[in-house]
Amino acid sequence: MLRCAITVLAGLAISTGVAQQYQPPGDSQVVLRSTSQEVLLDFIARDKHQKLVTDLRAGDIEVLEDGVPQTLRSFEYHGARDDAVRQNEPIAPRNAAPQTLHEINLVSLVFEGVGAENRREATQAAKDFLANEVEPNTYVGVFTLNHRLALLQQYTNDGGLLNKAVNRALTGAYQQFAKDTEAEVMKLNELQGGPPLRPGSAEERGPGGQDRFTSAERAMVELTLTILTNQFGNLSMDALQRLIEAQATLPGRKSVIYFSPGLMVPPEQPERFRAVISAANRANITFYTVDPTGLDTKSSVRESGILQGAIDNVDGSPGAKQTNFSENLRTLAVDTGGFAISNTNDARLPLRHVMEEVRAHYEATYAPTSTNYDGHFRTIEVRSRRPGIHVQARKGYFALPLVAGTSLAPFESDALAALARQPAPHAFDFHAGVLTFRSGAQSTDCRAVFSVPSQALHFTENRQGKTFRIHVAFLALVKDEQDQVVRKISRDVVFQAPAERRAEFEPGEVTVTLPLALPPGRYHVEAVANDVDGAAASTRKVALVVPDAGVLSDLVLVRSQQPVEERDVTDPLEFAGGKITPEIKATVSQKSGGAEGVYFVLYPGANANPDVRIAVTHDGKVVSAARLSLPPTEADGSLRVLSRIPFSGFDPGIYEVTVTAVQGGATARRTTVFEVE
Repeated sequence: MLRCAITVLAGLAISTGVAQQYQPPGDSQVVLRSTSQEVLLDFIARDKHQKLVTDLRAGDIEVLEDGVPQTLRSFEYHGARDDAVRQNEPIAPRNAAPQTLHEINLVSLVFEGVGAENRREATQAAKDFLANEVEPNTYVGVFTLNHRLALLQQYTNDGGLLNKAVNRALTGAYQQFAKDTEAEVMKLNELQGGPPLRPGSAEERGPGGQDRFTSAERAMVELTLTILTNQFGNLSMDALQRLIEAQATLPGRKSVIYFSPGLMVPPEQPERFRAVISAANRANITFYTVDPTGLDTKSSVRESGILQGAIDNVDGSPGAKQTNFSENLRTLAVDTGGFAISNTNDARLPLRHVMEEVRAHYEATYAPTSTNYDGHFRTIEVRSRRPGIHVQARKGYFALPLVAGTSLAPFESDALAALARQPAPHAFDFHAGVLTFRSGAQSTDCRAVFSVPSQALHFTENRQGKTFRIHVAFLALVKDEQDQVVRKISRDVVFQAPAERRAEFEPGEVTVTLPLALPPGRYHVEAVANDVDGAAASTRKVALVVPDAGVLSDLVLVRSQQPVEERDVTDPLEFAGGKITPEIKATVSQKSGGAEGVYFVLYPGANANPDVRIAVTHDGKVVSAARLSLPPTEADGSLRVLSRIPFSGFDPGIYEVTVTAVQGGATARRTTVFEVE
């Protein structure tokens, strides 16, 4: 029987109180001390001629949260204006950071899902933005977001480096999910006899085709499109969350210019989109979205209608779903205090407005009058008491408590409640662990791994749409030796597939791998897997020692490997052969074949040629031993090695795998233990 696994492989500020201590730029750790929450709200003011207003005072604005007026603790303008006006501020600016950090402006150019037909427009728009004068305190970085955050150019104000990075950003492969979704939409478009949907494809603008599909074929296309939309939407939400988390602790005003032809939101989980907006607002990140498809809007409107109809036909619950990708882009921008750039073939003026807003903005802080953190979305409204002024501000955040200095997402609240339950729940098998890789002076690169047998989870069936769904949330708290929470990691996983494939997935595993950086030391991890649809949970506690030095990573039992289109060299679980899915259980089944081998990463240093050997022992006797041929060195200087071992041919019992690396007079050794069932 074919066995399928579900694998997720991964990288408005709410501050806590009065004393927020910033450390030097080279130290990424931000220390937050206090118990009361404070909302930091930045906003832009323009007059009726769209010119920036730079002379507002605290008494000129009113801030409401859920309709209730809030009392400002501080009010400050950042940008060029008369010193005399600055001196008239009625409320002293808050003492949040040294001026050198407080005045920094960080801009991230992020490209996602830009197809070949729109790359020229996206490139030109990005270069139009960079053509604006970049002030000395403004730093720009360039990223791609292909379900992972890839850095192409670190933050700089060197225009030459930035323009080169933009060129590189738009030469990569187009996302396969986007290609597949577009293909299915085209099928339904032909079926319905409408005009072609592909933007900018003039050769396809002939008359619509005839109905060439049977009702069964139509249903199959609708099912495929629904599944793709949910899968691609969840991956996009994950990628945006990682982008926000990566910037959350950075100082200064943070702006993201997000180039994308549309933002897909999982129709079955629209709350995930609201959670992304809330996280951006808490992290003081403003999105400006740029749709490079220009003036061709008819296709996106019709595409939205086709998607809506297909999803309604499958799930049987018609209603307002966020299938308008262009509208999702606009919502992301407006609700985080920015604006959307669309329906134009000349983005120079709006991009000039973006640079204006990067340079000049107001900051206000307040302590919410409500202390009831019940998880609902608190709306924020900023009003001007002066007529003729439009205020552009964030729209709100989820009222959730902080854990380890970061706010909870809605799904995390339920998982945290399960983790705190006594006695600890254990409704199904659940395995968790942490793998350590490259050690650094400040922190070690780790990967947290969570795994649940698929058959242990609740399969929710949609008989009308002939699909099934699995919904499981993972959360872990990393605690130090004083039992203090130092990190929180989590992932919400929703998987949907045709009902006819259920038998393929039931024998498999739901495995999630998340990045984690920790200083050397001793920790313990408290983890929970929450079966959302099955209303059940299981917990796990794991001891963890993070080394302060070493040239060998942990040894990883390999459940499987998958090919990748674009490698991420910063991910230690990716190598020339693809992406490794770890087997976190230390057991191998003779029947299924179990793990495929052992994987590890060696960090030998420059110009090194280590001697690496692997040995498998059982009851003190060597079962297998070999000297390994090493692969080419990676760009980061590491050697990533997969050694295939025929575990299924071993007799039942306990085995040890030991890898030894000898270089000069130094020897490094790592061992892992597993059991053959």
